[in-house]
Amino acid sequence: MQTLSRIEETALSIWFRESGAAFFSTLTLHSLAMAIVVGINFAIAFRLMGWVPQFALSPYSRFYRIHWMGVIVIFLSGAGLLLAYPAKALTNPIFYLKFIALTIGLIIAAWIQNRLDRSSITEREHHKFKLIAMASILLWVITITAGRFLAYTHSVLLASRFF
Repeated sequence: MQTLSRIEETALSIWFRESGAAFFSTLTLHSLAMAIVVGINFAIAFRLMGWVPQFALSPYSRFYRIHWMGVIVIFLSGAGLLLAYPAKALTNPIFYLKFIALTIGLIIAAWIQNRLDRSSITEREHHKFKLIAMASILLWVITITAGRFLAYTHSVLLASRFF
């Protein structure tokens, strides 16, 4: 807790937390980047599951450049939000659930991208891709839900209140 308290007392943490413009613009960027990343993953997952078979998979691979730029924004804005309230996040198990779901979701996205770049999906692989697409959707839903719950489920807002 003392380490979290020291982080909270840094000038950058105080600025993020107490400057309405900094905190809320960072939160807005984080939300928009999540929408982009999740939207692209959902579109590809829906196609892999056969819900929109009329769309070819090959054009989707072009969206991965936008996807990975969105991921960079997610991590940078997430670091800013974490810096503003480190104890709020790091003492909350929901934060770790979000981070694990996000990480696995991104690993799946990278795997799908790698596979789409190589060749088309064979009929034999279709079932495996369908299961992976379902897992991807589930992980992104968990990530979004856990992220929203972070605002309401904390037991510690500021560690410095304890010292």
